[in-house]
Amino acid sequence: TNAFSQIPYSSLSFFSEDGYPFTVIMNGLKKNSVARTNVKIDGLTNTNYKVKIIFEDKTIPSIDKNIYTKPAMEVTYRIKKDKKGRNVLRYYSEAPLPYDYVPEEQVYQNDVTDNVIVTDDNNKGVHIDMNVNETGGNISIQTDDGGVNLNTNINVNDANVNYDANVYESETHYVVTEENTDHYVMQGYEGRIGCPWPMNRQNFQRAKQTITNADFSDDKQTIAKQIVNSNCLTAQQVKEITGLFDFEKDKLEFAKFAYTHTYDIENYFIINDVFDFSSSIKELNDYINSVR
Repeated sequence: TNAFSQIPYSSLSFFSEDGYPFTVIMNGLKKNSVARTNVKIDGLTNTNYKVKIIFEDKTIPSIDKNIYTKPAMEVTYRIKKDKKGRNVLRYYSEAPLPYDYVPEEQVYQNDVTDNVIVTDDNNKGVHIDMNVNETGGNISIQTDDGGVNLNTNINVNDANVNYDANVYESETHYVVTEENTDHYVMQGYEGRIGCPWPMNRQNFQRAKQTITNADFSDDKQTIAKQIVNSNCLTAQQVKEITGLFDFEKDKLEFAKFAYTHTYDIENYFIINDVFDFSSSIKELNDYINSVR
């Protein structure tokens, strides 16, 4: 029996190709109280849903569509314009859920938790406790090495997020910011971006484990491409997945495929460290130049 088929849940993701913030209504239930350009709904158990997309810009007509889920799969739909210039909802890609998938708690309704971004640029262990609701809350962050002790109080007034923070003897740098942009902000990176929202650390580690568990190179390649096709990665994440392949040709094939799904594409040179031969580096560079 396929391990994926044993997962009793499915997942749906929606994103706006043109960057229009929107709200998702599924079977009459509002899934995100704050309009966003990318919305993911976890832990789905029905086989189909009546979906309505309502745009923050009230001049844009809403979209209604019946959508069927796939067990143990995350299916992604994009909002794009058809030939007549109308916004439509179209299938985009799909990827298997991790074998140890557990639905994440939905925090879209009646909260502003996903309006705060916290990033760690040194990949150290970070413990985050959040208690955020419509009227305010608190975020506490502490690293495994005790280098950072951050307590943030949040007051929500007319959809604005205000915060006060104290950081003590920090070697790790954090960004705590209001999410009023349509893409993730990586500290210290000012180059071009290839996709807006890279995978968080927890989901990425699950994805890596799923690839690692595959017995054959072809299976690893298939699973890796399915995951990348539905997600955005950082260059470092691409490097880590590329390193899971044993053969040079497989590393090169995946590195080419993942380029257009990478957030910090101007950091893509770090993938070169994974290759054993300079000819592979040259072939990857030629490919990147051909798709720019």
